[in-house]
Amino acid sequence: MSWLRRLLRRGPAPFAPAWRALLERRLPQHALLDAVLLPRFEARVQDFLRRKRFYGCDGLVVTEEMRVLVAGVAALLVLREDAAAYPQLRSVLLYPRAFWVRHREPYDIGGDLELVSDEEQLQLGESQDVGRVVLSWEDVQAALAGDPVHVAAHEFAHQLNDENPGIEGAPPLADYGRWSRVMEAALQELGRRGSPVLDEYGLEGPAEFFAVATEAYLQRGALLQRHHPELYALLRDYYLLDTAQLRAH
Repeated sequence: MSWLRRLLRRGPAPFAPAWRALLERRLPQHALLDAVLLPRFEARVQDFLRRKRFYGCDGLVVTEEMRVLVAGVAALLVLREDAAAYPQLRSVLLYPRAFWVRHREPYDIGGDLELVSDEEQLQLGESQDVGRVVLSWEDVQAALAGDPVHVAAHEFAHQLNDENPGIEGAPPLADYGRWSRVMEAALQELGRRGSPVLDEYGLEGPAEFFAVATEAYLQRGALLQRHHPELYALLRDYYLLDTAQLRAH
């Protein structure tokens, strides 16, 4: 028997007890994982850590704890049985804190003339279509401690959307009927009345609304269920965790 066949027969490596203890301690949503979802979650974490490269920026030294916690957040969004751990994503860049980026964007000032802005912007995170996510570690930690802004969840939601080219504001789905109806209604409601739980940054468009709604679902599920029950039910049925059971922060 070849070494490869022996390795395949052996199955996946056991999940490291130290990783499990870390995730139980630092990831609040870990408490919601049942006997079916926990093995799936741990398999997604292992796959993420095996396939994605981590890079520290601005002098940050990436530790195993950082890698496992980021992978844990990412895995919470891919618990469906048929999901993969972000096949298009290749690398995660971690900055110590919010970072400055320069984007070149066209501005139409009338007629055929366009100017390009080089203005720097301070950001907590960024999802790039070249298979890269950039995160502020300080803000990842704040989210793990209960801050309603969850930059990692936001950017990984964008990665899910990127797996669905041509459709803005949705992951790959077999049927978009319910998704489109609920998301459009919730986005319009946010524009008309605001929301005590959804950040108005979601008004930037369907893609940002999906990312903002994912943050609220993970961090303030009970409030999202109270104020936007249809939106909460849609995200719960997609992500599979009943985050309304967690104490609202």
